[in-house]
Amino acid sequence: MTSKRCENDGDSRKRSFTGAANWWAAYDIFSTMKLPLSTIIAVALSLGVVWAEGPVEKAGEVAEDAVDTAKNVGHKVVKGTKEVVHKVVGAVTPDPDARRVDVTLSDDKIDMPTSVEPGKTAFVVKNAGNEKHNFVVRGKDGTHKFSVDLQPNETKVLHVQLKRGTYTAYCPLDGHRKKGTETTLTVP
Repeated sequence: MTSKRCENDGDSRKRSFTGAANWWAAYDIFSTMKLPLSTIIAVALSLGVVWAEGPVEKAGEVAEDAVDTAKNVGHKVVKGTKEVVHKVVGAVTPDPDARRVDVTLSDDKIDMPTSVEPGKTAFVVKNAGNEKHNFVVRGKDGTHKFSVDLQPNETKVLHVQLKRGTYTAYCPLDGHRKKGTETTLTVP
């Protein structure tokens, strides 16, 4: 407990500065320091304001990050849309560097060549049947097919990098393969 001898009344008793009635005496301690109390309070308040700016700056950074994220999402949507448009164009147009192979699907057969050269091949597949169809080319390097079935009278292009070997071409839907929509393709 801080105490000071009071000299003004000749009393040698010690008095405590902890009580509210002795606030002036407590202030007297600060007044004897080299920095006035008002300066200490001003510095404390300034530090409080500076400390409070931290969350504001952080909120500003978060807002800037949100704007950047929104811009990136927007750019990805545009890029994705362009890719879809290119795929749709590719779905009906063979690549210029691909060998064109015409394929006609009907409800009970596949009409196409049984031998083609190796390399990039564009199977231009027309559904001439009354039912929906799909077109699969399966070989030792994997299975290639349309992700969406062909509706009647629809034409699509399936690009496949053919290697030497034997492939099976068929329609995988509703037992069509058993009805005759299957053929063997040889790549010499």
